[in-house]
Amino acid sequence: MADPIGFKVSSDPDIMYYHQAMRASDKEQFLAAIVKEINDHITNNHWQLVPKSEVPAGTKVLDSVWSMKRKWDIRTREVYKWKARLNIHGGQQEYGIHYTETYFPVVNWSSVRLITILSIINRWCTKQVDFVLAYPQAPLHYDTYMKLPPGVETIHGDGSTHVLKLLQNIYGGKNSGRIWNEYLVQSLINIGFKQSKFDECVFFRDDVIFLCYVDDGIFAGPNLNEINNAIEDLSDIGKAKNRYVIEDQGDIKDYLGITGR
Repeated sequence: MADPIGFKVSSDPDIMYYHQAMRASDKEQFLAAIVKEINDHITNNHWQLVPKSEVPAGTKVLDSVWSMKRKWDIRTREVYKWKARLNIHGGQQEYGIHYTETYFPVVNWSSVRLITILSIINRWCTKQVDFVLAYPQAPLHYDTYMKLPPGVETIHGDGSTHVLKLLQNIYGGKNSGRIWNEYLVQSLINIGFKQSKFDECVFFRDDVIFLCYVDDGIFAGPNLNEINNAIEDLSDIGKAKNRYVIEDQGDIKDYLGITGR
C-alpha cells in the first residue's frame, strides 16, 4: 500500500509534471508561471549557462524537473496562483559528490497550535512571512550541473549544446532542505534569536516568537514593533549576514492550508 501522504500528492489533479500541464485547459497560465520562475532565477544569478564542452570530464549532469501546481483559496475555492517550481532530479544525485547529510527539521504542529492559542488568549500580534524562492537564497555546497529545463531554450543554444552550472541551492535535491534550514537558522542566531531545545524550528528573541515550516514563517508576540524590527533585521544583510527576500503577508489568516474557520 502506498504511503498516505505520497498517495495524496500522486493523486492530486492540481499537482503535475510539465507534460501534463501542457495538456491542461489552463496551459497559458502555467506557461506564464514558467517564464516567471526562469526570470527570477536569472535575475538573482542562481546559475551560469555553460557549453557542454566546458563541463569537466566525467561530471554527471543531472536532469531538471518541473513541478506544476494550482493553488486554491481555501475560502473561495478559486485558483489564485499557478505555480511552476524548477527542481533538480534528486534521485540522480550521488552520495559524497552531490550531498552528504540530508536531514532537516520542520516545526511540529503541536508548536503551531500552542503559539496560535497563546496568541488568541493573550491577544498577541502576529505576522506571517514567506521566504520568496527560498532554497536558492542559500549557497550551494557542491559543484553541480543541471540540464536545461523542458520547454526552455536560450539565444546561445538549447539543451543539446548547453547546461546550467548551479551557483545557488535549488529545489529537489536530497540535501536542498538541509542547506536552506542551516542558512536560515544561522541568520536567526546572528540577529539574536535563540533556538528552542524542544522544537528546532521555534526561536525566541525577547518577547518575539518565530516558527517556520520550510519557507513559511510566523512571528508572534505582544509588541508589533518588536516583530517588525525582527523582520527588518532578518532582511538586513549586514545584521543577518545572509541575504533574504521576505514577503510580509500580514496577520495570520491561514497557515499551510489550515484556517480557523
